[in-house]
Amino acid sequence: MAALRPVDDSKLSPRMATIIKRFKDDPNYVNGLKIFAHKREFAEIAWTAYIQLLDSAKLPRELKELMRIKLARNNDCSPFALKGNEHRVSPSPLVPAAKLAEIDHYEVSEVLSRREKLALKFADKLGSDPTALDQQFFTLLRQEFSDPEIVEMAHVAAMGVGFERCIAVWVLSKIPAPRFGPFNAFGGPRCVNSDEERIALLTVQP
Repeated sequence: MAALRPVDDSKLSPRMATIIKRFKDDPNYVNGLKIFAHKREFAEIAWTAYIQLLDSAKLPRELKELMRIKLARNNDCSPFALKGNEHRVSPSPLVPAAKLAEIDHYEVSEVLSRREKLALKFADKLGSDPTALDQQFFTLLRQEFSDPEIVEMAHVAAMGVGFERCIAVWVLSKIPAPRFGPFNAFGGPRCVNSDEERIALLTVQP
C-alpha cells in the first residue's frame, strides 16, 4: 500500500472529483481519496455513503466532525494532529477552533459539552480500546442519546476508523508527507519525524 500514488486530477471521474472537493480543507484526505480513486467504482459508493452519513441524518454535523477529527488524530498523521510538543490546530469550517483545541483532552474539557465528550469517548475507544465501552458507559451514553443516535454514531466511528487508518498509511506523493514507523499506541502506523528515529526503528525490527 505504501507505494501507491494518487490518481491525477485529469483522470478523476466527475463523481470522485465532487467527493474529493468535499474534503478540500484536509490535504491528507484529498490525496488519500485520490488513491482510493484507483478503484472508483467502489470508492464512489463507499465515500458517497460516508458523506451522506456525515452531512445528514439525526445528529448535528459538528458533533460528527468532532468524532471524525478525533479518529484522524488517533492515527497520528492528520493535519489536525499534534506535532511534537506543539499544539497545532488546523482550522475546520465545521468546528470552532476552541473546540478543536480541546479534542486531545476532551474528558476534562470545560469547553465541550457532556454530550460531545461522550461522543468523542465513543469514537476514541471504539478505535483503540473497544472493551472500555461497557454497560456502564452505555448507561451514561443513553442519558444523552437515543438508541438511533447511538447507532448513527457507531456508523460514523466504524467507517471513520477504517477510512482514517487507510488514509494514514498511504504515502502521499504530491505533498510533503511523514514517513511511518510500524505502529502507534492505537495499533495503526506511527509517523516518523526524523532520520534518526527512522534508523532507530529499523534497528529493532526483525
